[in-house]
Amino acid sequence: MLHPIYAALLAAGLLSAAGAAAHAGQSGSALATIAIEPTDTGVRLTGKAVALAAVSLDAKMTIERTGTAGRTATSQGGAFQLKAGERADVASVGLSMAPGDRLSVELVLSVDGQPIARSVVETSR
Repeated sequence: MLHPIYAALLAAGLLSAAGAAAHAGQSGSALATIAIEPTDTGVRLTGKAVALAAVSLDAKMTIERTGTAGRTATSQGGAFQLKAGERADVASVGLSMAPGDRLSVELVLSVDGQPIARSVVETSR
């Protein structure tokens, strides 16, 4: 049996995420993904970078949750040097969640301030 919060997230379509490269020069050098794992009280969100070529990048994962308990907003990230084929967890955040809460998560990978990959996860509105 699924944990109630995990089932609610599945029903909301939260577990579908997509990453896309979007800047010339370094375009295609990395992919951005967001992993979502259930916890006893909510979810753990992990931003991941997958290098398709050697790359020095900056990562920023921005999270916003709204619900009956109020609003929470945070961001996390840093600078990473990855070799071709290397993966890295670039951000990790645990959040309390309740049925009916809305969640928006965005992970952006950048090189020299220019976005090269982006992944977004949102609950339906």
